[in-house]
Amino acid sequence: MRILDKYIAKYFLLPFLYCLALFIVLYMIIDLFGLLDEILKHNIRIPILLEYYLSMIPLIIIQTTPVASLISIMYVLGNMNKFGEITAMRAAGINIYRILMPFIYIGLAITMLIFAVSEKVLPYSMRKAESIKENYIDNADKDKPSNKKLISNIAFYGRNNRLVFIDNFDPSNKIAMGITILEQDKKDNVSLKINAHEAKWTDGKWIFSSVLMYKLDDKGMVVGTPEFIREKPMTMEKPKDLISKGTNYEYMSFRDLFSYIKNFSETSPKLITRLRVDLHQKISLPFVSLIVILIGAGFALKVKQRGKATALIGIGASIVIGFIYYAFMASFIALGKSGVLPAALSAHLANILFGLIGIILIRN
Repeated sequence: MRILDKYIAKYFLLPFLYCLALFIVLYMIIDLFGLLDEILKHNIRIPILLEYYLSMIPLIIIQTTPVASLISIMYVLGNMNKFGEITAMRAAGINIYRILMPFIYIGLAITMLIFAVSEKVLPYSMRKAESIKENYIDNADKDKPSNKKLISNIAFYGRNNRLVFIDNFDPSNKIAMGITILEQDKKDNVSLKINAHEAKWTDGKWIFSSVLMYKLDDKGMVVGTPEFIREKPMTMEKPKDLISKGTNYEYMSFRDLFSYIKNFSETSPKLITRLRVDLHQKISLPFVSLIVILIGAGFALKVKQRGKATALIGIGASIVIGFIYYAFMASFIALGKSGVLPAALSAHLANILFGLIGIILIRN
């Protein structure tokens, strides 16, 4: 059986790698044409562009691997079915589950690889890519700081054992909005909570406005009467430090996002609800390739082949299946982030449903 497994694995891996390489090249070409005006305007050098697109490769691989897996499984099983190889194997006493076992092992290997890339490689590569884009492409014209957009959802460990959360920060005007500061004692219990509507960087210091301060006991209960201050100078990290601490949760590792949610769970319940869904997606997304292999196998074994149209049928079916799958996934994720579904269920429900559909199709 090892010879058969190697044959099936090789038959799958070659078109899979071809598809993956094609998607990477197409993504780079499309993105390059989209940025062509800025590249020519700012005379960005080729080594910088190469570094930028090399940093984008892990993200492209993570996003396109499920599609490459689906097209490959449809193509391979379609051809095997067309030339009677599946029938010959079953006539030799090999059941359908044993025939599909190499594909399942490959799907599991892809799942582990994608998870490893998203944990170890993606956070670093995307920080590098975003830094290059910000410094050389988006903000290459240093005389126009007003072009910078708002930075949303900044959270970090501040000085003096403080947790700082900012809804929005305007780099051009150096204004922070929607500020929450949690000061902790030596035992990491929150002793003081500060809410401010706005803070403006003026003459080298922050001026907070509409400030509400709460003193808290060891149990987190408010002690005394909250103090309201219309305007007050307060210490906080400099504007350039706030820019560097802007967080893109999509590219954080599972461990970092888990720690983030744990430390900032009391600052913004709505944001934390959305982030819990993102946390579970860190686990569910790597399994997408395995699920589409199951679905693709079930469909490919049932489609009647039509000679030279086999490849086109496989690609067309892959597009339809992929669209339906991602539509369901996006819907469940949206329900989870709005609080309608539990975070864990919303992130994994599409995989569970389509995984069952794939198994049912294979069995029948």
